[in-house]
Amino acid sequence: MIGIVVVSHSATLANGVRELASQLASPARLEVAAGVDDPDHPIGTDALAVMNAIEAADDGDGVLVLMDLGSALLSAETALELLPGELSARVRLCPAPLVEGTLAAVVAAGNGLGMEDVMAEAVRSLEPKQAMLAPRQPMVEPVVVAPEPAAPADAEPWLECAVTIDNQHGLHVRPAAKLAAALRPFTAEVWLRRGEKEVNPRSLSRLAMLDVRKGDQLTLRARGQDAAEVVSCFRQLAAERFGEPA
Repeated sequence: MIGIVVVSHSATLANGVRELASQLASPARLEVAAGVDDPDHPIGTDALAVMNAIEAADDGDGVLVLMDLGSALLSAETALELLPGELSARVRLCPAPLVEGTLAAVVAAGNGLGMEDVMAEAVRSLEPKQAMLAPRQPMVEPVVVAPEPAAPADAEPWLECAVTIDNQHGLHVRPAAKLAAALRPFTAEVWLRRGEKEVNPRSLSRLAMLDVRKGDQLTLRARGQDAAEVVSCFRQLAAERFGEPA
């Protein structure tokens, strides 16, 4: 499983990101390398701490490193030079935003995706916020979000399930992550639709693009050997408010 490392100048910031990620119940390993060991000047980054975090996060599949700014990147690059060549080759430095990128990466890694897919999820994690804010900011050039690829021509019948979202805050990051993780074991092709938008619900960033609020209707469609189990799982999750309290 891909490991995740957060590099930040601030231990408070990095631990806050880790606390957020812990709400997603992902099995992915997340390590932090943040701040420096100087009580009078604790803000900074340490290449040795980054190296140790990478070693702790790696289980042989590779490590994705997310950084806040400036010297965090320099420390991460130095850490790669200090690591054994075999491990260094499995590490990728990611340009994604620290908070959104880490959450997306943790979910993707926990769902068993490979390095390229985990990194892609992290990099595009800012798209939902850009898309939602663009119509409200006419002075800013609109963000164009690429549509999901069209599903292939029918080879098997689709099974569908429509539910009304009863979660007080809609399908925010925690219930969305629960849905993405719940769909992980199934092999069926799955799509989730709200209005005119349809996305792959195994992706946290794609789910966020739906901007699901309380009272919205979602329609899941699935086809494949275990499509019926997917539909049943989705219906049960919705009935349980995706793990959220009433």
